[in-house]
Amino acid sequence: MISLHLLFCMAALTGGTVSTRIIPRYDGLLMELTSSEVITDSITITGYSVNVRPGHRVIMPEAFLPFWVFGWEPDADSCGFTVELTDAVDSLEYSLREDGRVMLIFFRAAEPLLFPELSWKGPPREPAYSDSEQIYSDSSIIAALEMGQQSPWLDDFDCIVIDPGHGGRDPGAVGYTGTFEKDRALEIALLVRDILNIRRPDLEIVMTRSTDCYVSLGARTRLANSMKADLFISIHCNAATNSSANGFETFFLSRARTDDSRAVEMLENSVIEYDEGYDAASHTFQDDALSFLLADIAQNIYLERSSSLAVEIQDSMADRFTGNASRGVKQAGFYVLRGALMPSVLVEIAFISNPGEEQMLQSLDFRLASAEAIVDAVLKFAEQ
Repeated sequence: MISLHLLFCMAALTGGTVSTRIIPRYDGLLMELTSSEVITDSITITGYSVNVRPGHRVIMPEAFLPFWVFGWEPDADSCGFTVELTDAVDSLEYSLREDGRVMLIFFRAAEPLLFPELSWKGPPREPAYSDSEQIYSDSSIIAALEMGQQSPWLDDFDCIVIDPGHGGRDPGAVGYTGTFEKDRALEIALLVRDILNIRRPDLEIVMTRSTDCYVSLGARTRLANSMKADLFISIHCNAATNSSANGFETFFLSRARTDDSRAVEMLENSVIEYDEGYDAASHTFQDDALSFLLADIAQNIYLERSSSLAVEIQDSMADRFTGNASRGVKQAGFYVLRGALMPSVLVEIAFISNPGEEQMLQSLDFRLASAEAIVDAVLKFAEQ
C-alpha cells in the first residue's frame, strides 16, 4: 500500500481565517484554501492521513466526500484539518499563489475516470448482444421460477448491469438550456461503473451502453439475463411539466400507485415507440408467451428484494443530498425493468426540467456524488 501523509506545519496564528473548497475532478481531488492572510506552506508526507495546517483558523466546507477521500475532520484547535485518502490517490501536488493567500492542493488519481463522447453522431445502431433465448429455454431456470425460487445464478454476487437511460435518437427529457437526459444519465452511469471497479474489482460491471447509441428497452433486460446479472440498475433524470418539481426518487417494478408515479411511468415508457417489435396499435410487444410469463413470475419473486435495493439507494441519496427533496421509493410499470430475472430498480437522479437541478446535473461534483450514492447503496445491499 502506497504511503502518503501530508503535514502543513503550524505557523504563528495571526487571527485570520482560511476557507476551504472541495473540487472533485475526473483525475483526482482539488482542494482550494483561501485566506486574507499569508498561508503557511510547509509540507511533510507520511501515510494516507493528510494533516493540513495553513497557519490560521480553518473554516471547513459543508461538502460531500468524493470517493477519493475516506473522510476529514478538524484539528482540536480548529487551526487545521486531517484528510484520510484512499489508495486510489497515488501522488500529490500543491502550489501557492504569489501573494501567499490562495493555495491549491491536488490529490492525483492513479487511474483517471473515463468520460464518454457525448451527443448523437449518426443514425441509431443497437449493439449486438449475445442471444438470451438460451435463458428462456433453460429448464433449470424455468423450474426455479415456477416454484417461486430465484434465478440459480444469484447464489453468487458477481455481476451487475448498469443501464444509462435513453441514448442515440432517443434524447430522453431535455432541460431548459438544452441539456439531454441521455448524456447526463450516461455520465453518471459510467461513474458508477468506474467507482465500482475501484471499490469492488471482483465484480463484473456490464453497461447496456457506454456511448451515445440507441438500445431498445427489451434488449437492456435481455442483456442482463444473458449475462446472468445479480442486479439491474437503470439510471435516469426526471422531468415534469411543472418546472418547480424537484428531488430524487427510486422505483421498482409494480403497478403505479400514485399520479406522480403514473406520470413518470408514462414519460419513461413513451420511448417504447423506438423499439423494434412494438405494435403501437395494440400497445404490446411481439414477444413469445414464455418470456412474458417468466417476466410476470420474476416480478413477484424479486418484488421484496427490488424494493429493498430501492430503499438503500433512496436512503443513500438522502444522506448525500440533505438539501434536496427526497421523493421516496415508489413503484411503477416500467418497460425497461420488465423481463429482468433479477432484482431491478430505476433511479431518477434529479429533475432536468427544473432549471436549478439541470444546472446541478451539469456539475461534475453533483454527478460524482450521485454515482457514489448509488455505489454505496449497491455495496450495502450486496453485504446483506
